[in-house]
Amino acid sequence: MKFIQIITHWWQKQRLAAQGHSVRYMFPVVVGGAAFLVASAITSGDVSYVRLESSVKTVEAGERFSVAVYAFAHVPVNAVDVTLTFDPKSVKVLGVDRGESVITLWAEDPKVTNNRITLRGGTYKRGFLGDHILGRIELQAVTTGQALFTASDVLLLAGDGTGDSVKTGTALDSTTTVYIFDENTDPSNIAAAIGVSVITDVDGDGIVALKDISIFMASWRSKDTVYDFNGDGRMTFRDFSILLADYFFAR
Repeated sequence: MKFIQIITHWWQKQRLAAQGHSVRYMFPVVVGGAAFLVASAITSGDVSYVRLESSVKTVEAGERFSVAVYAFAHVPVNAVDVTLTFDPKSVKVLGVDRGESVITLWAEDPKVTNNRITLRGGTYKRGFLGDHILGRIELQAVTTGQALFTASDVLLLAGDGTGDSVKTGTALDSTTTVYIFDENTDPSNIAAAIGVSVITDVDGDGIVALKDISIFMASWRSKDTVYDFNGDGRMTFRDFSILLADYFFAR
């Protein structure tokens, strides 16, 4: 708690400094503090979440690709109920590959209804910990544009015999976008679309700004959202350092 208070006090000082001074005067203070805090490598390990990982960023209409669904458990989880939403006009669901799934007992086969895919089942064991794949959605691109996939409903149940739901947060990559093109698509338009998808652009406005840093710090304190920029499954000060680098070096 004392460490978090130090962080909060430090951040408040930086916000005040930003209002009256040039960013260049903030740089040594912020980066110096970040370098010290990165070494601490404090984790946000008291929240579970679901993340999505697409096999491609761009795909031609008619071609196949996949979106893998992962669950990260900070305490043993023995049952999951996850729903993904997608645009059925953009893609066609061909099936769900369960070969690598941590789920060993399926309450029902993966269900596709309109714009929703449901994965529901459990494990023989008391529960799983860490990052595990739930299933791989096999898809075919249909129409040009953006195909958005979102883990919209997530329920993870504790494997301690209580059947209680575990604390879950929203990972930065609980949503993934695939850009679909055809032979008439201007490649520069695809590049531009991908270019605005900066991983540290937390609020999605196309730039990395003080607002993104503020959102990150608020999430760090409340621990209700996980911003994992380096893909290690945790929210640490390494992620904070990446955010700062994108903020300062983009100016």
